[in-house]
Amino acid sequence: MGNDAKKFIWNGIDLEQLRHTMDEPADKAVSSLFNSESMGNLRELLTVMAKNDDFVSLKLPDEMHNFVQTELKFNFSQQDINYFKQTHEIWKRDGMQFIFILFFRALPYTYMAEKPANVLDITKLLETQTERRIFETAQFVFDVMDKDWWYPEKRGILTALKVRLMHASMRHVILINNTTNKQWNEEWGNPISQEDLIATNQVFSLEFFKGMNMLGESLTPTEQAAWFHTWKTIAKIMGVQDELLSKDVEEAWSLQHTIYDHLFRDKTIAGVKLATALVKTLNTFHLHEELTLYIMKRMLADEQFPDCFERMLGPSFKDVCPELFTEHDTDEEVDANDKQMRQNFKDHLIKYHSTLKDVRPNYASPKPKLNWLEKIWFFILIIFGGQKEKLHLIDKHMNKLNDILYIDSTEEAVDELEEEAIIGAMNALGGILVGILSFHFRKGKNSGFRIPENLQEHWSLK
Repeated sequence: MGNDAKKFIWNGIDLEQLRHTMDEPADKAVSSLFNSESMGNLRELLTVMAKNDDFVSLKLPDEMHNFVQTELKFNFSQQDINYFKQTHEIWKRDGMQFIFILFFRALPYTYMAEKPANVLDITKLLETQTERRIFETAQFVFDVMDKDWWYPEKRGILTALKVRLMHASMRHVILINNTTNKQWNEEWGNPISQEDLIATNQVFSLEFFKGMNMLGESLTPTEQAAWFHTWKTIAKIMGVQDELLSKDVEEAWSLQHTIYDHLFRDKTIAGVKLATALVKTLNTFHLHEELTLYIMKRMLADEQFPDCFERMLGPSFKDVCPELFTEHDTDEEVDANDKQMRQNFKDHLIKYHSTLKDVRPNYASPKPKLNWLEKIWFFILIIFGGQKEKLHLIDKHMNKLNDILYIDSTEEAVDELEEEAIIGAMNALGGILVGILSFHFRKGKNSGFRIPENLQEHWSLK
């Protein structure tokens, strides 16, 4: 590889070799399950794991059982726990922005990594089951950000282990039990390698920090340190090797940029399909494709790979929004285009706000049944001002959008959106996304999207 190989060395670790290193303990545990009489078809295993939140409580072969029980006894120091608690407070404050950043920056940006994107392409887990896959990613984040998530009886550590086992299962399906028309190419390394695992984990920290800067809500160095430490610990639980766990945020960025440079060099084919599926799936939140593209255009702006937006979304959407993919030569053209972009962004937001008003009745929380005495007491409280209707998160952020888009107390739209208003609108969208997410009912499950009770109260989701 000559001098070019030096680009892909980090702290003495050759990232090209790292592509061949997987997660041996989890892989052995999954192999024991595959070889047991209880599970002869590993594709059936993936289905069971996707539909059963308590998968690891099923009757398992000894090797799998021992693996799970050992991992559930992970030891945490008091310093770890202090960081976890601080991270939970950040999550309570900024979790809605995190979900926005996940959908509009982190996921489409990392699809530029073509080699790992082929995993989802071969298994069809994102292209044909996009909504489920994206919502499961969001559910994973909610579980590991929950209060006291690290206790064995809590959902967080269990979910992290489940995802780790699903990764091992996917590796087994692709490398050993692959019945699809598309086979794994050895030039891609191995599927869901150590490089893929650490890069994905660090996205939940580093791209969150970058996204928060874009939304005008930067985290302090102390907050970043706590958040990063928490996710670094989650990485260890999920099978990332110790030598890949950076000591701090600065070192993590040096690793992440090296990985990006290594993986984003390839021509994107599978990644384009994933990005296209993501845009279309965001219609679940009633987002029109045009608005989704306008937001991604802003959120995918990047100094390391400035061609990201056009590269990932141009092949599928250039005809939908040609103005987003047109190059401009002169300063005058750039200024005129910027003004037009703001106008178009405003128009698409107004359209979305109107759509939300139309669909809002579909997201009505069931009202509690009251006996006649409770009804009388409730009526008395209303008369004397002792009871006020509590706005749901969706309504709170719809009102914020309304204040941004319309002149006070009128239905007349503002002339244009300044930068501060655009950032405010994107922050409001984060709240709306989480509000709608809270009503999502997962097909094949007997529960809705799982948001902890304390967070539902804190975020006005009841």
